[in-house]
Amino acid sequence: MRRLLILGLACMTVAGCETTRVSPEHARQVSAEDVYAFSRPTSPDDARIVFTQDAGAMSCFGAGMQVFLDEKLAAETSSGESVKLYHKPGPTQLSIKNKMACAGGDLKGLLLDLEPGYSYQVRGYRGTWDKAEPMLTSPEPFKYRN
Repeated sequence: MRRLLILGLACMTVAGCETTRVSPEHARQVSAEDVYAFSRPTSPDDARIVFTQDAGAMSCFGAGMQVFLDEKLAAETSSGESVKLYHKPGPTQLSIKNKMACAGGDLKGLLLDLEPGYSYQVRGYRGTWDKAEPMLTSPEPFKYRN
């Protein structure tokens, strides 16, 4: 009986790690008070980064994520939310971490080589053991208009 209970708890824990991808078009927008930097383009050449956090109330108890650009806190998201950020072209480090202490507060990042006037979509999901993970997603980067 004890083994069955432990197996059941282990299955629930692993299932709780799953998140569901949300397209930026269907995601709720992050409120203005949760965007701290990079909220507006500073030149017509700025690249746009659309960051969308997966939905999943069981994952990390529905905790949000913090989004950093070049080590500066840009925004905080919640489950199923999206935010548009703008950055000058060139190599840029995008990093995320869980807002809650669950799964540790490790920063996980990816290096983006931003092209002038292009839009990039990045997905924030929870991987193994509920750790926050960023991933460049489709569509491929494309020219955008304000």
